Amino acid sequence: MKKVISYSSGKGGVGKTSLVANMGVLWAKEQKKVLIVDGDWSLGKMALTLGVKPQWAINDVLEGKISLNEAVQGVTPYLSLLASPSGVVGFEELSESQRNQLYFEIDAMQEDYDLILIDHSSGVHWGVIQFAAAAHNHVIVTTAEPTSYMDAYAIMKLLSQRFKIRNFQLIVTMSQCVSETQKIIERFVDITQNHLDVCVREIGHFSFEPKLAESLRQQKPFANLFPELAFTQQLVKVCKTLERLPVEKGNGLRFYYAQNINPLATR
Repeated sequence: MKKVISYSSGKGGVGKTSLVANMGVLWAKEQKKVLIVDGDWSLGKMALTLGVKPQWAINDVLEGKISLNEAVQGVTPYLSLLASPSGVVGFEELSESQRNQLYFEIDAMQEDYDLILIDHSSGVHWGVIQFAAAAHNHVIVTTAEPTSYMDAYAIMKLLSQRFKIRNFQLIVTMSQCVSETQKIIERFVDITQNHLDVCVREIGHFSFEPKLAESLRQQKPFANLFPELAFTQQLVKVCKTLERLPVEKGNGLRFYYAQNINPLATR
């Protein structure tokens, strides 16, 4: 299984980075080789979430200091991280040539991993959408708040209309009332599918978990600290669901390069 999974959220603060980090930890425990790419180019938080202090980050690769392979930090025997800098001026938005460079270099690394997880920055700016479009499967993380799910709608609209992506996996977080949240999300999914001609499947519904804050304070993955809690068990189910998803034909890194990028432009 060689698969690139994109994780997007229109609104910040929905817990997306914690979800990606813990899914990576759980897959690594199953001895799957996982690379997490911190796609928040200027405000990277994944290293902090995983409790590692990488020597190198993506900006070092783009500045020509080291290769992408050298920038990858080992977290556990099966889990690796490509970190982003935090607060480095000039990397708020990657240029076209910088995105192309990362596309090609990550593509070259695919055979080294079973799963590549791309944790995008929040928002719907063009750099996020273009990088998200290069994945095989697309996970959208939202809450039941209108500002959150309407931003999620905007991401799916852009990806479906610009890149013809039709299948989206939805994860709902921070639910205070499961039954009420479920009604809101079901209506949202119906409206989205009717208006965008896409298939949206909810694959995970997470109640508010106060111990997540504790794991962040300790800078240790939640799944390691609290393996027995319902939140972790739900994460395990989501991982299994994503494993079973087919690699979407017509998307994915190699297809994206072939159709949208002139290789000569990066030389």
